[in-house]
Amino acid sequence: MTLLVSIVLVAIGFCSSVLSLYIGDLAVRILFIILGILLVLSIYCSYVKIKKGKKLVGMIIFAVVVLVLGVVVPLFPPAYGLRQFDIDASILKFLFVSILFVIVGILGVTYSMKTLYNFTSKANQSAAYFVLIFSIIMILYPLALIIGNIIVNGIGGITWEFLTQDVSRHGSKGGVYPALIGTLMIIVGTTAIALPLGIGSAIYLSEYAKGGPIVRIIRVSVDILQGVPSIVHGLFGLAFFVPLFGISVLTGVLIMSFLTLPIIIRASEEAIRAVPQSIREGSYALGATKWQTIRRVVIPPSLPGIITGGVLGLGRAAGETAPIMFTAVYFIGAGVPDSLFDPIQALPTHLLQLTFYMGAYPVEQNAWATALLLLGIVLGLNAASILIREKFRVEF
Repeated sequence: MTLLVSIVLVAIGFCSSVLSLYIGDLAVRILFIILGILLVLSIYCSYVKIKKGKKLVGMIIFAVVVLVLGVVVPLFPPAYGLRQFDIDASILKFLFVSILFVIVGILGVTYSMKTLYNFTSKANQSAAYFVLIFSIIMILYPLALIIGNIIVNGIGGITWEFLTQDVSRHGSKGGVYPALIGTLMIIVGTTAIALPLGIGSAIYLSEYAKGGPIVRIIRVSVDILQGVPSIVHGLFGLAFFVPLFGISVLTGVLIMSFLTLPIIIRASEEAIRAVPQSIREGSYALGATKWQTIRRVVIPPSLPGIITGGVLGLGRAAGETAPIMFTAVYFIGAGVPDSLFDPIQALPTHLLQLTFYMGAYPVEQNAWATALLLLGIVLGLNAASILIREKFRVEF
């Protein structure tokens, strides 16, 4: 019963925080007191069974705290203002109680496992397993909520006209055909530039580089490039590439290539290093050259990791807004480009612009549909990487 009540507390706390609901002072008091009484009974039964009071000290303290919470928490005000600290906000009671429920529930499950398995190592293992499962649920729930909300609100706007027409009336009418084509061009162009450069750099760093200050500088540079905010990439493109190529597809592709290169290099390098050295040595023993070994022995088993890193980088390129805002995109007036030196429309910047018009024009439906289409492209790329990785996976 103690385990069941603790799990109920965790579930109530999690759901009430997500739904912004408060179950009421009476229910809070009853749940805490019930858990406290069950903990006291568990302490008594455990003491009679194992005859070791030292193991029960923490559980006794926890039971006392739970009973005190059952008396004190309902007395708190619905909101506690922070104006005396010059903060124009307040601590809401439902949020505080929700967090408290989750913490108390998890601790209750832990102590319940200890008494259930007589304080053996299996108790700690079961408690840790519960905490890990709950952590996974907490991570997956917001993801499912976001994706579900986008699907529900955007599926009604995905029509043939939406996919084949240009934007009109500030986004309240028409579709996203030029933006869709522009996004696909960015993805294809980034693939053509970033993948060969990234994979080549990874092969050099993992197979040919022998260490030293130059290699360390290269690795540090890659890490720094990966940590540079995307808006900085956009400003660099505005200052360096726009004077050369103008606001165009080529400029956007170059900027996105710089943005995705660190991801591809790091993922490819780790995949190549995962191939055991003994396989390389066996290839050398048969008379193969270094390049033959890399091309025929090292690359094939590392291909799933390389593809995964490449697709993750391309997924980021498809969804980024800041780098192409000032370098490649027009919201209105840029149709399907005829060459690499023409401006484009893109789904991320199209969605951003639609959010600016919300309230002034009826663009909500098109905004949700654009978000769903962009999400579908990114998730599709990730799904493709998973399928390819599983198809070419090699176990050593």
